[in-house]
Amino acid sequence: MHTEYDLALSLHRDRLRDAEEHRRRNALRKEQKRRKAEARAAHRNDSRAPAPALRVRSA
Repeated sequence: MHTEYDLALSLHRDRLRDAEEHRRRNALRKEQKRRKAEARAAHRNDSRAPAPALRVRSA
């Protein structure tokens, strides 16, 4: 039979573990978001840089 203290302790541990997992997932998502944004920015820079030269050449 668990005492109220045991229950509170296990609940607290569960909450701590959940919070830790949440933080880890959040950090992971933030990292992926940042990487995606960087990739998008790099792609944008690559694709837009030569555009004026092309336009000048075709004119």
